[in-house]
Amino acid sequence: MDVWTSFCLALIIMKFEGISSQLRYSVQEELKSGTPVGNVAKDLGLDLGKLADRNLRVVSATKQDLFKVNPRDGVLLINHRVDREELCAKTVPCVTNLKAVVENPLEMHQIMVEILDVNDNSPKFPEENYTLEVLESAIVGSRFQVEGAHDLDVGLNSINSYKLNNNQYFRLDMDAFGEEGKVPFLVLQRSLDREHTPQHWLLLTATDGGKPAKSGTMNITVILSDVNDNAPICDQQKYTATIKENAPVGTFLLTISASDSDEGENGEVEYSLRSKHRGPSSEQFELNSKTGKLTVKGQLDYEEKQMYELKVLASDKGSVSLSTQCNVVIRVEDVNDNQPEIDITSLSSRIPEDAAPGTVVALMDVTDRDSGVNGQVVCSLSDSLPFDLKPSPDGQSYSLITKDYLDKETSHMFNITITAKDLGSPSLSSTKLIQVDVLDVNDNSPLFTESPYTFYVPENNKAGLSIFSVTATDADGGENAAVAYFLNRKSTDSSVISFLNINEADGTISALKSFDFETLKTFQFQVVATDSGTPSLSSNVTVNVFILDQNDNAPVILYPLSSNGSAEGVEEIPRNVNAGHLVTKVRAYDADIGYNGWLLLFGLDRYTGQIRTLRSFTETDEAEHKLVILVKDNGNVSLSASATVIVKLVEPKEAFAASDVKSPAKDDDDDHVTFYLMITLGAVSVLFIISIIVLIAMQCSKSTDYTSKYLQETNYDGTLCHSIQYRSGDKRYMLVGPRMSIGSTIVPGSHANTLKYVTYSFRNERRKTKAPAELLVYSVSEHVGVGSTVGNVGKDLGLDLGTLASRRFRIVSNSNRSLFELNQNNGVLHVAQNLDREELCDGTKVCLINLKIVVESPLEIHYVSVEIIDINDHSPSFPEPEQRLEIAENTPPGTHFQIHAARDPDFGLQSVRLYRLGQNDYFDIQVKESEEDKIPFLVLKKPLDREGKSEHHLVLTALDGGTPSRSGKLNLTITVLDVNDNRPVFSNDIYTVSLNENAPLGTIVIKVNATDSDEGLNGEIEYTFGKTQKKKVYDIFELDSITGEIRVKGKVDFEETEIYRLDLQASDKGQPPWTGESRVVIKLKDFNDNKPEIEITSLSSQIPEDSKPGTVVSLISVRDRDSGMNGKVICKISDNVPFDLTPSVEENMYSLVTKGRLDREAESHYDITITATDCGEPRLSAAKTLQIHVSDINDNRPVFSQNPLEIYLVENNAPGVSIFSITASDKDVNENAAITYNIRKSDGIHAQIKYSIPEEVKVGSVVGNIAKDLGLDINTLGERRFRIVSGIRDGQFEVNQNNGVLYVHQNIDRETLCENISPCLMNLKLVAENPMEIHYVAIEISDINDNTPTFQENEKKIEIAESTQPGRRFQLPTARDPDVAVNTIRVYKLSQNDHFSLQIRDRGDDKDNMYSLVLRQHLDRESVSHYDITITATDSGQPRLSTFKTLSIDVSDTNDNAPQFLYNPVELYLTENNAPGNPIYSVSASDKDLDENSAVSYHLVREEGSQSKNIAFLNVNSENGEIYALKSFDFETLKTFQFQVVATDSGTPSLSSNVTVNVFILDQNDNAPVILYPLSSNSSAEGVEEIPRNVNAGHLVTKVRAYDADIGYNGWLLFSLQEVTDHSLFGLDRYTGQIRTLRSFTETDEAEHKLVILVKDNGNVSLSATATVIVKLVEPKEAFAASDVKSAAKDDEGNDVTFYLMITLGGVSILFIISIIVLIAMQCSKSTDYTSKYLQETNYDGTLCHSIQYRSGDKRYMLVGPRMSIGSTIVPGSHANTLMLPDRRRTSEELVLT
Repeated sequence: MDVWTSFCLALIIMKFEGISSQLRYSVQEELKSGTPVGNVAKDLGLDLGKLADRNLRVVSATKQDLFKVNPRDGVLLINHRVDREELCAKTVPCVTNLKAVVENPLEMHQIMVEILDVNDNSPKFPEENYTLEVLESAIVGSRFQVEGAHDLDVGLNSINSYKLNNNQYFRLDMDAFGEEGKVPFLVLQRSLDREHTPQHWLLLTATDGGKPAKSGTMNITVILSDVNDNAPICDQQKYTATIKENAPVGTFLLTISASDSDEGENGEVEYSLRSKHRGPSSEQFELNSKTGKLTVKGQLDYEEKQMYELKVLASDKGSVSLSTQCNVVIRVEDVNDNQPEIDITSLSSRIPEDAAPGTVVALMDVTDRDSGVNGQVVCSLSDSLPFDLKPSPDGQSYSLITKDYLDKETSHMFNITITAKDLGSPSLSSTKLIQVDVLDVNDNSPLFTESPYTFYVPENNKAGLSIFSVTATDADGGENAAVAYFLNRKSTDSSVISFLNINEADGTISALKSFDFETLKTFQFQVVATDSGTPSLSSNVTVNVFILDQNDNAPVILYPLSSNGSAEGVEEIPRNVNAGHLVTKVRAYDADIGYNGWLLLFGLDRYTGQIRTLRSFTETDEAEHKLVILVKDNGNVSLSASATVIVKLVEPKEAFAASDVKSPAKDDDDDHVTFYLMITLGAVSVLFIISIIVLIAMQCSKSTDYTSKYLQETNYDGTLCHSIQYRSGDKRYMLVGPRMSIGSTIVPGSHANTLKYVTYSFRNERRKTKAPAELLVYSVSEHVGVGSTVGNVGKDLGLDLGTLASRRFRIVSNSNRSLFELNQNNGVLHVAQNLDREELCDGTKVCLINLKIVVESPLEIHYVSVEIIDINDHSPSFPEPEQRLEIAENTPPGTHFQIHAARDPDFGLQSVRLYRLGQNDYFDIQVKESEEDKIPFLVLKKPLDREGKSEHHLVLTALDGGTPSRSGKLNLTITVLDVNDNRPVFSNDIYTVSLNENAPLGTIVIKVNATDSDEGLNGEIEYTFGKTQKKKVYDIFELDSITGEIRVKGKVDFEETEIYRLDLQASDKGQPPWTGESRVVIKLKDFNDNKPEIEITSLSSQIPEDSKPGTVVSLISVRDRDSGMNGKVICKISDNVPFDLTPSVEENMYSLVTKGRLDREAESHYDITITATDCGEPRLSAAKTLQIHVSDINDNRPVFSQNPLEIYLVENNAPGVSIFSITASDKDVNENAAITYNIRKSDGIHAQIKYSIPEEVKVGSVVGNIAKDLGLDINTLGERRFRIVSGIRDGQFEVNQNNGVLYVHQNIDRETLCENISPCLMNLKLVAENPMEIHYVAIEISDINDNTPTFQENEKKIEIAESTQPGRRFQLPTARDPDVAVNTIRVYKLSQNDHFSLQIRDRGDDKDNMYSLVLRQHLDRESVSHYDITITATDSGQPRLSTFKTLSIDVSDTNDNAPQFLYNPVELYLTENNAPGNPIYSVSASDKDLDENSAVSYHLVREEGSQSKNIAFLNVNSENGEIYALKSFDFETLKTFQFQVVATDSGTPSLSSNVTVNVFILDQNDNAPVILYPLSSNSSAEGVEEIPRNVNAGHLVTKVRAYDADIGYNGWLLFSLQEVTDHSLFGLDRYTGQIRTLRSFTETDEAEHKLVILVKDNGNVSLSATATVIVKLVEPKEAFAASDVKSAAKDDEGNDVTFYLMITLGGVSILFIISIIVLIAMQCSKSTDYTSKYLQETNYDGTLCHSIQYRSGDKRYMLVGPRMSIGSTIVPGSHANTLMLPDRRRTSEELVLT
């Protein structure tokens, strides 16, 4: 192995020893075809004269021949356009290897042409517009990689720098990234604010280093991610559409539209289909994700699906997408496109003859996939068949049934044709044929002769004997007719059937027991007759059996019946009864029926058994009579029984007494005793009369002992009577008379009633009451010791302490009685139980315990309130010991988060007063007051970073205000929620790995790893290939998106690609996702898997035998696609051949050369085998055989067989006769061996003469006297046949044999004969015979200027960009002149112009000049777009000839003019309430450029600033500049704003200009007036005003206040009375809205007036609102009372001025004094005859006499008569009535009237 390797290396080194010449040229790319590169022949030292014969050519390894060589002069020319980037991509230097081959002899030379780069490519970004999504919470310093530009040029012409347009937020940074050069990064240098600027537009420019420099730009749109908080809303919850099933693909159905109030991507709605059920529903339809248009995508088939229920998901594009579902129902309409199909699902081809009508013969599905009428199928049968078709309920299937009974003997087979026809148009049908055979079966059941059977059996029959029989017959024959009988023992009367038996053969039935009529009168059973067929048939018959009665039961006496069971009784009757008197009735029973049970009684009524007197009794009749009664039936053999009745006669009074005693003894016989009813009725009447008398007496009595029979309250036991009530609004007043309610205290000897305690406060949410100021109020701290003294109640009440025990001084309050105790000895109130204020009065500011204390003799009731003073006995506590908060890490500082508030059962200062938060850097605490609570809020101080700290543990301490202070703690755990603010980071920026070629599929190449500091989806990484990755990479490698493993997917071939550079992206799953980039460089290791390939690039299969040693026979290219040692190839040839392989300078190129002299005569053919072997392991080889033929050259002279030769000739030989023959031989072949013999003569003259004549001389012109010049005898020319034998073309020359003159025989055109060859020589060969002489004459044809220069085309069109720099050359095709030398073209001239000139390049005398059109100064297409220039070509002949050509130059447009607006700025007046989506204005800009450069598109500038929120609702049509408003503007919200519209052309680079649009919103009358006053609690414009009846004219009742948001006339309000009860009473100021009285009120005016005020604006279409004012007239004192109560009860509603309060207070005081006087007068009045005639209270069940009630607002007042209501207290000594009434509705208001 080592020896072979050394040998290979030695041969490689040796290759460069046999060096043939090598040339190197350089040429710029993009030069035109025909441009010379160099003179190969001259540089190689080749003889230019022999080039044509040696066939000089170049051989290229590329598919396209980029270069060619001129075989005449050896100049290497460009054959096709050379594009360095296409040829070498990024390879530097870019070298193309050529092989120059010349033959005769064969030589090969290496030519290296270096393609020089020119700056012909601008830097180009992968995308013109690049969108970068950045979270607005991104921190300063964040880097965002941007796709770099690519420049196909290399070196200085490649990308040199990047530049970012000036902006406040981003700067540009660049990193070197391997072979990719510089990669740009955007670096955030200032905090972003999406609400301030939702988007940033940046321009990144990449510039190369060429001269002039070229650049490329990329628009970068930085979109700040918005918080997505609004889901799209569908315009309709359900969309419906109907479409025919044959609708073509693309048919429009409907448009789903959803709107999203978010902006940007959060407000952009995309639509997608979601099928209601998983299936192909959505595959039939296509939904445009942007427009929401739903179209048909697939072929609809009604028969497959009639209705599609689609769920259209309208999703926004927010970071966390929100969506809503719109329901779409698509109904498909059927068309008749399907024939009915008959499918026999079941067939009984053999049917028994006993098949009943309706027997199913066949089941068939008749389906027509159409629906409706098209799918309704009518089936029919052939006529006259006992069959019918029965449709199923669903109409989709049919049963072929028998229509009649079948009879096999009549017809044993049926051919049935079924036809199905639909009802569509046109109708479609199909048929089906069925064959049915009829089988004979047991189809007749046995039949009974009777049905049912009825048998009569006498009772007491003998058991075991036959009682009757049944008979059945069967119409079938054989076994089918053999009948067997049996009893059906499953009948209901199984107890009787068990005693029956039947003979199976003859049907005889016998009874196994004797029947008793009295037990069983009738029964029935069934007999079944079965034949012996298979299956057997049977029938049954019902047998009704009736038992006949026999007289076998004697009568039974029911009455009389003595206690010992004998039929004997005693009857007592008065002696004075008359005839016919009923003594008694004998009752008897016989179990038999009919005559057997018909009883006859003898000696009495024989049918009823009544015993009556036949006459009156006499004194002589005995006192006792015995009657024996015989009772017998009427049976054939009569049976009887007897009864004895003893009749006793008694006196009448004894009979009555006996009857009287008997009645009370029998309560069950008589339930209602008249006697007791009368007694009860009398007693009730007496009690009722007594009650009336007592009530009257109590009513008239002056006693203080009252009984409560009226309205009850908790502690009320009095009577309310003689009250006067009245209402004012919702107020109620009550003047209470001399009787009292609970709460009053009477002192003996008093002559009047005084109210001591006046106020009770009932609260909806408080169960304790506040004590009035006049009560005894004590205070005691909570938790004082049991027995602690509260106060001396007895002493404070002025009671005699010595009499407290005898007067039963005690606490009577039920609920609070156990908390305190009274000492009857000293009157001290002390604590009886532990007092816990929080338990007693939780949540109440003042904790009062109300006690009711009673002392008797006389009875007194006193109220004592004990206030429980709070102590700091509770610590603040939180609802939970720990609270967890989740806060996103991008939450801005200053955000508040509510925390659980601490609760302290203590009150006031003892409750929670302060919150403290543990020391930390991120949060602070802020407390907000909410009613009585202090709610803590956690305030974020600085931004959070979850990656720095994911959880924060804080301690919140709540402290109360007690001394010492108590506290409670809450552990706060703040979990920082991750937001996607970290991009994935690869462990390496560049991974390098080696991989063997031909690695098996699935081989793991490398596993990359990227990490993301985020968590959850934001930290989950997916790996993908880069966006710009070539497709080939996807075919060879696969990347596991989860694990990052790169595996081999396809064939890895080192020979195709040695290095793979894979760009990877690691993306997280956040919204928006962040990506990280890395590169994996995979270097393939070569494996020796390719044999060498031998390619014969040039072969001279025939080589002259005189070739010199080293002559190239063949050029051989050996290629091995492997590399390294595997690709090193050693070539050798077969031995013993005169050839050798010579390596070339270029690797793997060989020349097959001659090693020695060849001799065709020795060896004329060689088979040379060339073997190529590589140096790999294992070694691979290939062979190629060449066939070389040695061609003959004339290298052998003819050889005479004898030399010298002696010939003996006899004289006088005959002339012309052969005298001898000589022979010579030649070893050569073919022509070289063809021998001619001639006799050499020493006197033959050979001469050569040269003449010169101009072309175009006349025919016959003398060239010269050739005979004279040759010295020939002119006279013998004819004899010697002097003539021209060669060199004449078409006989241009002839010789005159008379004088030897050579003259012109035809017209001579030098250009035709010699083209452009100079000199133009005509060689002639002249012959003269006798003797033979050959002479050569050369005639030079000299040129004359007979050809005008010509252009290939008369007009040439050239297109030049107007941006072309001066000095740019445009090569022009030269004119052609067939003349030569001075007669050819020498001068080009351009017509007069200012922009172009000609530049001519002189290429020497023998070559055409090259000329170019040169631009002298800048072009402007907009000024001059076309030039017509004449170019004149003139030769130098005499006379001068010229031609001209027109150059038509079109100046192509470049984008050098920005669009221009007609007006700037623009003022737009827009009426508010515009329709959203409609155009509001149109801007227009023009561009002087053409085509795409002048195609203007428009967009809005959405820059930072306060106007951005308004611009978000605008949109512009990019094509026509129409501006649309996406929302309706409101003048009241926005009056003016401005925005900018940018007009951008479509050129490259694009140019733009902008215009400022100032928008002024015009007001419309779109706001109705809003009533500010009056305004009720339910927000309706309604109010109640109370005014005294005695006001004068002009009194201000109220003022209606209104507001209109519009301005100008639209907001100018006018007031008018729309409705009023009396127009003479009230007036309304139409401008101020003041309502005043027009006159004084009279007694006849109503007490209530309703005014409806219309408030309308002055708009074109005026809008209005109404307000209702109800004016109530009250008496002056009532008005003041109502006002006073209202102000005292509702402090929060008191909007009146202090002045009015003072007046009200004075008026109330006066009314109070008046009320006292009135009450005293009423008390002293003797008249108590009042009648309640007014409003009764809802829950009152007593008697409130003489009350007047009225309401005022929500208050209720009541003036009560002499009796009082609950809550009043009368103090002895008072002479007036005082109102003391809480509202029984228990509102939160306290009513005090004193």
